[in-house]
Amino acid sequence: MKLFSTLALSAAVAVLAMSGSVSESLAAKAKAKPKAAAAAACKPAGSLKTAACGPSGCTMQRCWADGQWRQSLVVCLKPWCPK
Repeated sequence: MKLFSTLALSAAVAVLAMSGSVSESLAAKAKAKPKAAAAAACKPAGSLKTAACGPSGCTMQRCWADGQWRQSLVVCLKPWCPK
């Protein structure tokens, strides 16, 4: 029983030591990362753009009234997709 409690205590100390160093490195990384610029609003509402293409077709994104691009149910065949 004494061996088990010694192992449990040493494991707990190791976990605490690792969590402290991980949180410090994450905090340093968060400070160093520059803020990303906000994406430009899309215009006009209802317009479509190509999101991702596969071997035969592409998925599309639609511009919504709030100025955000969102996934659309519309798909297109590869040679006729808008840019």
